Amino acid sequence: MHMIKGNFLGAAIVAILYTIYILWHPLPTKSQTVATLVVLNALTIVLLAFAFR
Repeated sequence: MHMIKGNFLGAAIVAILYTIYILWHPLPTKSQTVATLVVLNALTIVLLAFAFR
């Protein structure tokens, strides 16, 4: 059970960090920034799904 909490906490911290980094250092266009955030958040959700299996 502690491993699942650790995986979830780690994924949440990574998601927050890359979101803040991308918002502080945006890509050339707003659509690229939004697309990058959507893809990275989707990847985080997929990885969390594997963490809970």
